[in-house]
Amino acid sequence: MSVETEVAPSTPVERRALEVGKIHQGDCLDLMRQIESGTIDLVFADPPFNIGYDYDEYHDRHADEEYIEWSRQWMEEVHRVLKPGGTFWLAIGDEYAAELKVDAEHKIGFATRSWVVWYYTFGVNCTKKFSRSHVHLFHFVKDENNFTFNADDPQIRVPSARALVYADKRANPAGRLPDDTWVLRPQDMPEGFQPTDDTWYYARVAGTFKERQGFHGCQMPEQLLGRIVRASSNSGEIVLDPFAGSGTTLAVAKKLGRKWMGCELSEEYVRAATERLSGIEEGAALDGPADPIASAPSTANGKKLAAAAPLAEESTTQNRGESSLPSAGATGLANASGATAGSSSSASPAARVLGAPLTKRDLRTVVRDAISDSFYAAHQGGSIDWLLASPALQVGFHAACRETGLIGGPADWNRELLRLRKTGEFPKRGQIKKVHVSDEEMDSYGFAAEIAWRLTNDKFNGPSIDEIFCDPAKAAYFDRAAKRAAPRFETAQYRWAALRLRKASRDLVNDVKRYHFIFAKRDFSRFQLWRGFKPKRLNGQSGIYILRGDDKTPLFIGRTLNLGNRLAQHAECSAIADEVAHVSVINGTDLPGDEYLDAFKEDLVRRHHPRWNVNLVGLGSSARL
Repeated sequence: MSVETEVAPSTPVERRALEVGKIHQGDCLDLMRQIESGTIDLVFADPPFNIGYDYDEYHDRHADEEYIEWSRQWMEEVHRVLKPGGTFWLAIGDEYAAELKVDAEHKIGFATRSWVVWYYTFGVNCTKKFSRSHVHLFHFVKDENNFTFNADDPQIRVPSARALVYADKRANPAGRLPDDTWVLRPQDMPEGFQPTDDTWYYARVAGTFKERQGFHGCQMPEQLLGRIVRASSNSGEIVLDPFAGSGTTLAVAKKLGRKWMGCELSEEYVRAATERLSGIEEGAALDGPADPIASAPSTANGKKLAAAAPLAEESTTQNRGESSLPSAGATGLANASGATAGSSSSASPAARVLGAPLTKRDLRTVVRDAISDSFYAAHQGGSIDWLLASPALQVGFHAACRETGLIGGPADWNRELLRLRKTGEFPKRGQIKKVHVSDEEMDSYGFAAEIAWRLTNDKFNGPSIDEIFCDPAKAAYFDRAAKRAAPRFETAQYRWAALRLRKASRDLVNDVKRYHFIFAKRDFSRFQLWRGFKPKRLNGQSGIYILRGDDKTPLFIGRTLNLGNRLAQHAECSAIADEVAHVSVINGTDLPGDEYLDAFKEDLVRRHHPRWNVNLVGLGSSARL
C-alpha cells in the first residue's frame, strides 16, 4: 500500500488573486495559474533538484526530459505573474543549471543579470569525487531596462579593498557592490575569500544551527535570502516562493517588511512553516551571522572537548546558532544568550541565569526547566505521550518552547522531552488525565495505526514509534498512511493506538515465548478469493485473518472483535482492497482461548512476515520498537 501523494494533471482554472500572507497547499503550477498576471514583484524559487532527495510528498526522480519540461512550465508561470519590472531568483544544482538557464533566457524570455554561486559549508563529504559545496543562484529579470536593484542599500554594500587593505581616505565610505569574481574556499585562501564576490559564502543550515526548523531537510540560510530580498524588492512589495518548504523565504520577507505568498505541496510542511511564520514579527533580526567569515570561531588554539572549560556566557554575542553546546541532551536546544527580545525575566528560564557564567550543569537545568515549563503550559492535563499524539497540543508546546528562547525546532524539543522522561529528570506537577479508549473503539482503527507504523518504519529506515512522533515529517507520513487505511478518524486516535500497541508489546514478547507450543499447530489453511468474498457472513464473530497479494505475499494479519465489520472496512478502502487477492480466517474452535488471542496473532506475524504488520514481539524482524 503506497502513501505517496499523486498529483493530478494540471487543469485550467479561473485566475483570481491568491491570498497574500499565506502558504497555499497544492501543486505550484495549479496555484500559480490562479495568480493574476503582473502582480508579483519578486520570486525566489528553490525547486527540487531531481536528484532523488527524500521529500515528504514529492517524488524527486524523473526522466531528464520530464523534469526540464516541468521546470519550463513553472518558470513560464513565474514570468507571467511577475510585474514588468519584476525579478526572479532561481537556486539550482549542477545537474540542470545549464538547461534551466537556457530555457529561462531563450524560451521564456528572462534576461540574466548575474550568475551567483552560493558556497556553503557542512556539505556532504565525497570519497570518489571533489565534494560539492555550492549551489547556482541565477538572477533573472523580466525587463533588463526596468527592474529593482537596490544598489545603495548599506546592508548589501561591502567595504572596498581600498578602504580595508590600504586605508585609503579616498575610499567611498558607503562601500561598494560585490564583485563578479570566483575564489577558493576561505580555509584554502583566507586572504582572498571575501563576501564581496559573486561566490557568496554562507554555511548550510546544519542540524545543530539555531535557525534549523527540523521538519525540512533543505533549508536556506536567512542571511542569504536577506541579501536577495533586500536587493531585488522594496518594503511593501510582494515576494512569492513557489516551493515554500520550511518557509525561510517568506520568513525573511516578513521580517524585512515585504508582503509574502507561498505554494507548497506537502500539507505537513504547510502546517509547520505556517506555525513558524506566526511566531515572526515584522522588523525582527534575521537568523544566522550577517558576516559568516568574521563570526566563524578560530580553531588555532582549540582544546579537546574532554578538557574544555565550562561554557561561559557571552552576552555580547547576538547569533549563537553555530556555537558548541554541551551534550547529554542540551545540544541544539538552549540559547545561552538568554531570553528573546521582549521577554521578561520571569518568562524565560534562560533569562534567570543571565549575568553569571553557565556551567554544563546550569545549561542542562535551563533546558530542563524550559522544556518542562513549556509542556505544562500546553498539555491541558494530558501525559507526554498524549501531547505527542495530539497535533493541537504539539502546536501549543512548540510555541511555548519558542517563547522560552530555546533554539532548535519541534523535533529537537520533542526528543528532549522524551529524554527527560526516560532519565527521570522530568518534574511531576499535579495529576495527569488518563486517556481511556474502549476495545470496541480501538478495533475500528487500531489496525490502521499498525499499518501506518510499519509503512513509516520502512520509509525512514526503522525509526522507533517515539522518533516517528517526535519528527514532524515522519509523523505526517504516519498520519497519511493511517488515514488511507481507515478514513474518518482523528490523527490523535491513530497515534494513540500506535502508542498503545507499543506498550502492549512488552507483555506480548513473554506471552509468545511462553505459549509457543499452543500456537505451533495452528495456522491459516483455507484461502478464498478476495473478489467476491462476502464479509457479512462473519458478522459478530471474533477472529484472526490474513490478507495476501496476487503472488501470495502476506500483506496483513489482523485480530478483530468482528470479522464481518473489519473485512468490510478493508473492502471499502481502495488503498487496501486493490492490493488483496486472497483472504483466510481463523475463528471459532480453531482459535486458542481468548486470553491467548493477542499473542497468537503476533506469533502468526512472526512466522509469516506480512508487509504491513509491525513485528511487535521483535522476533525475526529488523523493525525496532
